[in-house]
Amino acid sequence: MKWTTANIKHVNYTAKHELYVGTHTGSFKHLVPASDKTPYGQSNLSDLCTLGKDSRITSLAFGNDDQAEILLGRTKDAVEIHSFMEKGHSRKTLSFNASPIVGLARYNDMLIAGIGNGQIQSLKLGASDVSEPMVITTGNQMDHLRQCTQVRSIVATGGKERQNNLKVYDLNSDGKQIFTSKNLPNDYLQLEVPVWDSDIGFVDGPSVLATCSRTGYVRIYDTRMQRRPVTCFASEEHGMSFTTLVAKGNFVYTGTTMGALKAFDTRRMKTHVHTYKGFTGGISDLHLDTSGRFLSSASLDRYVRIHDSETTVLLYQCYVKSKATKILIRQFENEPGVLEESEEAAELQVDRYVGKNKSVNGTFVDSEYEHMFDQMPTVGDSDESEEGTSDIKHSKANLKRKSLGQSLKIKKKKVANS
Repeated sequence: MKWTTANIKHVNYTAKHELYVGTHTGSFKHLVPASDKTPYGQSNLSDLCTLGKDSRITSLAFGNDDQAEILLGRTKDAVEIHSFMEKGHSRKTLSFNASPIVGLARYNDMLIAGIGNGQIQSLKLGASDVSEPMVITTGNQMDHLRQCTQVRSIVATGGKERQNNLKVYDLNSDGKQIFTSKNLPNDYLQLEVPVWDSDIGFVDGPSVLATCSRTGYVRIYDTRMQRRPVTCFASEEHGMSFTTLVAKGNFVYTGTTMGALKAFDTRRMKTHVHTYKGFTGGISDLHLDTSGRFLSSASLDRYVRIHDSETTVLLYQCYVKSKATKILIRQFENEPGVLEESEEAAELQVDRYVGKNKSVNGTFVDSEYEHMFDQMPTVGDSDESEEGTSDIKHSKANLKRKSLGQSLKIKKKKVANS
């Protein structure tokens, strides 16, 4: 399929999915590609009036195996717990001692957060939620925290520089460190190989992990064998900077800052096996559905996409108005007839919204766009603009005088010649 900026839904895409998208402006969006009437309809789950410069969504994860709870972290120290039940949607907010939140996990009655300063803070969820969080120091910087879905007591962290390399912790043992990676040997100039683990993924249970780096490598670790990578891919292309990673089975999917989405086979890491097209901006996040076939991606070009991980076909593309930073995909499980009712309710809500937000000449006004433009600083002062307009008027008047003078001179010459 050729590159396009239009919203797309492939005719063969019949799977029932819904997307949850976090954006750079802080809005938390819900999309239902499974809908036949409004597959590109978007609903905001956060209040746009409360968003600020520190509201950018930096972490998004499911809180349980049923995927009925979503953990949301922002640039500030606040964490939101969104619960989706049959009765509706509820939200709860908790605060940690530091920011930004770069990873979230939930284990039993504990909420675990990875902080950008290199700390793992765990907060016990209770009736009061006012207890001080327990702190585990992993280093002085952290890029990401990831929880193992098979064994939820295992979390892994990674960041920039050697002291913030891949580390694995067991929450059952009071946060005991059970693994720390070791860098590759020095290069042929006896210089240290740069380390920057920008994202982490569990490949096969809690023992096999994959990391990607802004410096252009993808590494596979087996905690049962050795501390150094068992296999790796090192990019020789200029600008191959990996930002995000997701793993399933024998495949690792990575996104780059240049908008390249590639798949690697862990059994042969010499080169990539698949390339997914359609991107015009850096890829900020990836997420797979439970089957591992549908690969969802968030991009800084303000689009969210769903690819077929096996055939690399672009199945779904939707414009979300803001730079997408995080994404989650899950199965859309609604009872028969509920989807149609929700679509009718959404259409009714849109009709009310359009009727409420019409301008004088009848054109539609988007409140999200208006809120975004209201926050933008004005460029230039009114005095300068008035001076600029007056200068333009004076220059136009001078041009008119010069043209009149030249025409009078030409007429005089013609009269003198005659």
